[in-house]
Amino acid sequence: MTVTDILLRLSVAFLAGGAVGLERQIHGRPAGLRTHILVSTGACIAVASGLMAASSFPMLQMDAGRIAAGVITGVGFLGAGTIVHYREGVGGLTTAACIWFVAMTGMLAGFGFYLFAGLATVMAILVLLLLEMIEDRLPAASYWRLRIRFCGKGFSSMEKHCRKVIQDYGLVVKSCTISISGDSSELVFSLKTRYRKKHTGLLEQINGLDGITHVKWAHRTEAL
Repeated sequence: MTVTDILLRLSVAFLAGGAVGLERQIHGRPAGLRTHILVSTGACIAVASGLMAASSFPMLQMDAGRIAAGVITGVGFLGAGTIVHYREGVGGLTTAACIWFVAMTGMLAGFGFYLFAGLATVMAILVLLLLEMIEDRLPAASYWRLRIRFCGKGFSSMEKHCRKVIQDYGLVVKSCTISISGDSSELVFSLKTRYRKKHTGLLEQINGLDGITHVKWAHRTEAL
């Protein structure tokens, strides 16, 4: 393997990781441009060094395939570090997938499959940029919890008014629980919607009902 060949493989891995990392950097993700470039070129170095060692020291019986498997395992731990479990759900899954993906493109560059690495990078950019816009237009079920506190104990009429407002906004009431504490009562609605949209109007309208003292809206990641 000549110096030119080594530089070409590293350059392809650099560009592939940089293209995906730039998209993540623009979107403000924790693993951005530098991380993706280092992962991609590092995977390229691991594979290229395995190939060079196998050709230079045949007595060692080096297997580049085993080195590639080691890279996949190591990158898995790195990607897991970008996944964060919030109270409302899980974040960082796409970034973790990107880190794993650029490691694969880096290995392609290390093996010298430049066209394969280039096509894979283009597909990744299309997935990250175009499919995000398509996803926002697709129906997708999501679950929410709405807590409503109000004064008094007229929870029957209050529940009726709240249900009407919720249904007018196209949400489905899955369940409703009522709790009474002293002079105040609380309604907890479990809701389902199939479209990604803001519900600020719903909250404002419920908050404007007579007797409402507190309204809390929380996203639920699991079906209720």
